[in-house]
Amino acid sequence: MIHSQPSESMILETILKMGGITKESIEQTLENLIHEAARPKILFWDLKQMAQATPFCEKTIEQEIIKKDPRFRQYQRRNGRYGKKVWLYEPTSKLLVENIMNNWEI
Repeated sequence: MIHSQPSESMILETILKMGGITKESIEQTLENLIHEAARPKILFWDLKQMAQATPFCEKTIEQEIIKKDPRFRQYQRRNGRYGKKVWLYEPTSKLLVENIMNNWEI
């Protein structure tokens, strides 16, 4: 009987599988990284963009969410007294989701 030695790649694949690292998990991670890198980064957004990202109108977002949650104020900026209001995207998008999910009824 001839005993065949497992190849180096088979040994490595077995070790990785034992550690929970599979071809599928690596592909998924790479796909997520590529998707994230390809997406344009949004730094600021205004009421109109918030309304486009949710099923609510600008007035509802401003009256029912932004004015009732003082945390939004720290991320709000405007150019002059009557300038357009903008908010830092990353923290306020999370606040928006948190506010709707935690404070609105099912």
